[in-house]
Amino acid sequence: MKITLLNIQESGDNKEYNGGFGTTWQIGNSILSRVLGKIRSKEEYFPLVSFGYLAAILKQNKHEVKFLENKIPTDSDIIIIQPSLIRHKKEIRFLKKIREATSSKIGLVGPFVSVKPELFRKYSDFMIIGEPEQAISKIKNRKIPRGIIKSRSTKNLDELPYPDWSIFPLKRFSYGLILPKKPFTFILSSRGCGYDCSYCPYKVLKGYRLRDPMKVVDEIEHMQEKYGIKSFMFRDPMFSLLPQKTRIMAEEIIKRGIKIKWGCETRLDKLDEEFLDLLYNSGLRAIKVGVESANEDVLMNAGRKYIEKEHQEKVIRYCDKKGIKVIAFYILGLPEDTKETIKVTMKYAKKLNTDFVNFTLCTPIPGTRFFEEIKDDLITNNWEEFDNFHMVFKHKNLTKRELLKLQEKAITSYYFRPKYILKHLWRSITR
Repeated sequence: MKITLLNIQESGDNKEYNGGFGTTWQIGNSILSRVLGKIRSKEEYFPLVSFGYLAAILKQNKHEVKFLENKIPTDSDIIIIQPSLIRHKKEIRFLKKIREATSSKIGLVGPFVSVKPELFRKYSDFMIIGEPEQAISKIKNRKIPRGIIKSRSTKNLDELPYPDWSIFPLKRFSYGLILPKKPFTFILSSRGCGYDCSYCPYKVLKGYRLRDPMKVVDEIEHMQEKYGIKSFMFRDPMFSLLPQKTRIMAEEIIKRGIKIKWGCETRLDKLDEEFLDLLYNSGLRAIKVGVESANEDVLMNAGRKYIEKEHQEKVIRYCDKKGIKVIAFYILGLPEDTKETIKVTMKYAKKLNTDFVNFTLCTPIPGTRFFEEIKDDLITNNWEEFDNFHMVFKHKNLTKRELLKLQEKAITSYYFRPKYILKHLWRSITR
């Protein structure tokens, strides 16, 4: 059969992030905010990892597979879409047009469909609840699923084929400010997360599983040989959860003489100087870390394990010394936040002075424990505002207007200050 993987998005959208629910960039209307937004949109264009796996599985089953973006195919037997929180209204408009213009069957996958299937039922022929690979693998010959299909999670991730990027615009994939070497793509060494932050969207599709580190290195070699990949980002929400497995992988990259630059998302308490030396030698050049708040009580209340400030600062300073870029995440408006705790967090972010930051608003993503705790205090049912840049629930200490102003001030005052600009200029000269 002819099957199209259709992605619907707008400039600046990152549908792979926020646990696959999607996120975008929308901080204020000032000139400084718009400048930052344009830079980010220009430098970031990411693949959907789920589509890479689906393309590989469908091709194994002898289907003809193609990828399109914001364009309706007229010759497909099946069109598969991964709806998102941030663009589901536009996606529904596309679904209606597909019905009017084609006879294609429509299949929907992803975490948002998994937790809110009722939004899409009348616009689709089938919806896959859960991780989609096992259900997609059953589409063989002319057998097309119907209705709601519950797909079991893949326990052994090494059973999955490598993502097939050949049908995607690989030359466009970019993480320019973080990992500038291209071609660039994503890779998974694990799924799920072993921690218990109440607000985390990666907990929606449950179960932490880790791949064989040797087979991860095999995939890195495969990506280099087949696609010429020069840099990649691990899409694990919690890389190096089991440091010994990560050591095996890094040592194997070095042993095989693989020359590649890579990044990951992890916790600062999973890193130390000796470990960073090893990871750097294997190609690590960027880490994303969740600092979230400078206040221990605010973090503990949200189920976030606290990391001592002394350790955070030590690791970040060492990354600076090694030439490893650090991208720090902060969440404003956690349930126990006040104007004072947020200002302290903003000040602490500037003290850490990492290469890049993101200040998002605390958002109860459907399917999370936090959503269940806060659902009676929601102030909107417009899911497109659940993008980490709108205030969607009534906060006990802060108004919506206060939080939005604090968010805009946090991001603009961070980037447009002499200490940050000088650091960025110095690094662009010396690295």
